[in-house]
Amino acid sequence: MDKNFAGWNLAVAEAVTAVGTPSFASLLETALRTILDFDILMVFAYSGSERPLCLYHNIDPVRASTVIDAYASGPYLLDPFYAAAIDPKGAGVRRLRDMAPDHFYASEYYRQHYVLTGIRDEVGIVCKPSNWTGLVVSFTRPVSSLAFGRRDLKAVRDAEPLLRLLSERHWAGKRGADDAVVTGDDPAQRDPINATLSSMTNGVLTPREIEITALILRGHSNAAIAQRLGIVTGTVKIHRKNIHQKLDISSQSELFALFIRAITNRFPVMARSGS
Repeated sequence: MDKNFAGWNLAVAEAVTAVGTPSFASLLETALRTILDFDILMVFAYSGSERPLCLYHNIDPVRASTVIDAYASGPYLLDPFYAAAIDPKGAGVRRLRDMAPDHFYASEYYRQHYVLTGIRDEVGIVCKPSNWTGLVVSFTRPVSSLAFGRRDLKAVRDAEPLLRLLSERHWAGKRGADDAVVTGDDPAQRDPINATLSSMTNGVLTPREIEITALILRGHSNAAIAQRLGIVTGTVKIHRKNIHQKLDISSQSELFALFIRAITNRFPVMARSGS
């Protein structure tokens, strides 16, 4: 930020004056570009397990069909940024590779959705505006570019308090007065994937099997699941075998397809965009 301090000051001053107006999001993007090189900027707002609302993005319609629309149709539930957004303590700068489970990059979510976006690296500022469970201002670099480095992350962390405050103030009132905010006391918010799996399997899976299925979908390995649940790896393998038999599937890709189909049926309306 030091090398372009004057540019940053001018850009952020314009963003400050635009809070509450339609031009704020684009001016926020301009301010960020004075301290960081990135490709995509997008803002997603979350309310519990409800389908997220994209409040801003700078992507062409063709690419947006994958990065925005396909994401909001169901895969968002498996996104580490979504988990951070609904975590009451999740505010601040987050990087995908730092949050991702140990087998995330081998997960079906990554293979069948994230790879298609063309994104190499993603960093987000998790905000907590009123009227939303959480909001993420995220910026990405494509596979043709280098990942974000230490200097990039330092610049974002230095700017985060102001950027988060402005974002929280601007997007605080973007819901209708009658729209309820889902709180951390709601079971579906505490673990929306488990809630979806319970409905999807209609009692076929035990609570423990549902718990393990959710962790598999998120990208946790057998060893990570065992450590998280306090059981041995062999027990996890037995549970996985039983899960496949009960659901009549033989692969993680089939499990992912079942999950996405269940989400699509639950939330059939596509996400809307706003500013």
